[in-house]
Amino acid sequence: MARVVWKGEFMAGGESDQSQDATASMCERLALMLNVVRGSLDPRRWMIGGLAALLVAAGGSVLDAWSGSEPATQWPWQVHTSGLESGPRATGLLETAGDKPIELAVDMVWNPELLGRPLRDVVTPVVQIVSQRESWSETAIAWSRFLVAVVVWSLGGVMLVRMTAADVVRGESLTLAEVSGFGLRHIASLLSAVLISLLWFGVLWCLCILGGLFAKIPTVGPLVVSLLWFIPLVLGLLMAFVSVGFVAGWPLMVATIGVEDSDGFDGFSHAHGLLTDRPALLAGQAVVGTVVGSLATCLAWIVLAMTLWLAGSSVAVGLDSLTDRGGDVQAAVLVADSTSGVGAVEVPVALMVSDTADDNDIPFSSTFLVFWVCVAKTLFVGYAASVFWGIVTGLYLIVRDSADGIPMTQMWLRSDDEQTSDQPNDQPNDQPNDQPNDQPNDQPNDQPNDQPNDQQEAADADVESESGAST
Repeated sequence: MARVVWKGEFMAGGESDQSQDATASMCERLALMLNVVRGSLDPRRWMIGGLAALLVAAGGSVLDAWSGSEPATQWPWQVHTSGLESGPRATGLLETAGDKPIELAVDMVWNPELLGRPLRDVVTPVVQIVSQRESWSETAIAWSRFLVAVVVWSLGGVMLVRMTAADVVRGESLTLAEVSGFGLRHIASLLSAVLISLLWFGVLWCLCILGGLFAKIPTVGPLVVSLLWFIPLVLGLLMAFVSVGFVAGWPLMVATIGVEDSDGFDGFSHAHGLLTDRPALLAGQAVVGTVVGSLATCLAWIVLAMTLWLAGSSVAVGLDSLTDRGGDVQAAVLVADSTSGVGAVEVPVALMVSDTADDNDIPFSSTFLVFWVCVAKTLFVGYAASVFWGIVTGLYLIVRDSADGIPMTQMWLRSDDEQTSDQPNDQPNDQPNDQPNDQPNDQPNDQPNDQPNDQQEAADADVESESGAST
């Protein structure tokens, strides 16, 4: 089997390579993190991440309508940038940097809330499930939110991981059809990896429930439970380990399946094995990845905010060229939530003026304008999601290199199986053409033709000698 090195170069398995035996250096790990973030600039990945965020939000909105409770769903265009709401203008950013430089720097290099939206969408319903509830219907709604989030983000995540790994490790660009087929083939594996974690947590939870039921026995029950209270404490500790393992291990499960093309059990065992074998390395590289990803997301936010503001301001100048308005712009998304604003001011005021009494109503003529602004913000959320899964891919490759000794530059694709299946067909074609064709042509033409001539000359010489002797 050939070993794959950086950017798709192949090296024979028998050749010596020092980097195969040694783990990657810090510079190589940082270069890998920067490379996966660079790969997130692919617009196809924005579409995958944005569509996943949109589907999760749509499912949450439907569940909000069914439950009749206050809407808790956050649409992609209602994204919060966690302290970066200083306005799209360069002067506003500079003023913030002058007044609060430390706070702005922290917001730019450490923004896990914006970067980790996939993980937050999955973990939030889990917290609601284990917390106190007023009715069982709330529990059902929380379970439904969890299932929608884990299915959608697992499918979208494994597609993004596959694209990132193929790009960074092999230098190959997979098509949307290829990654979509890969994700659909592994949907059962993705769900089984999650189901294993939930099964362990559920067993421990049910054991504690049995203790509570036993405590309902008069007189004896409370006494026995209080004497054996160390058992619920041990079970609670195990549940805490399982919970932390799920929060930190679920992205690694998706990365294992996406990179290794494996099943759900391998994803579960490999992810938790990496957590227990290299916890310090994983935590340190997670911090580095969060910093790199937050900086990349912050730069993308600045570009988006400037794009929206420049587009709105330039059109507003033309709309208000014959008036005294001076090219005012205002927030575009007023229908769902006025707090959405990436950049706060986006579209001309003249296009948002409504003939009705309610100032929050958007004219029908500006509906498509708001639609395109929402599309731009959704793509931004998709970019943040692609950065998140790119960082997860880099984490998996780095920790796998340290724990398993598999180089970060090694990955096996389905096309490699097709190449190995073609190799046996080449050898039989070479041997018959070289050996059988050369030997028969040389031996029959040289030896058989030379031997009769030599024998004839010897016979003629004998005849002449006999005739000379007789004379």
